[in-house]
Amino acid sequence: MRNELNFEVGCRIRNLREYAHYTREVLAEKADISVQFLADIETGRKSMTVKTLRNIAQSLHVSADYIIFGSSSPEDKDANSSNLFLMFERLTPKEKHYAEEILKLYIDALSCSKSGH
Repeated sequence: MRNELNFEVGCRIRNLREYAHYTREVLAEKADISVQFLADIETGRKSMTVKTLRNIAQSLHVSADYIIFGSSSPEDKDANSSNLFLMFERLTPKEKHYAEEILKLYIDALSCSKSGH
């Protein structure tokens, strides 16, 4: 019988893993757990220790709070930063360079518009 909280947490982990384009094998290796245990967590069949939660959160570049509570409000800086990090991580080195340059220009433009220039 599955626990509803375990199921919600597992769904968030699965969604984050898929968003990062990680296979279960890749995330399990990064989090230092077995693929079967990760599958059990993602489906809500098993819970995990704090150490495993920390390892999974670090591997997915999100806070443990996000995994547990699922908060994705604008105030949740960790979740928003994580989404940017995951998008950036999928880029090639050349694409990362261009993305960084575009982001710098965008931030400069925002600064100018705020100061009235």
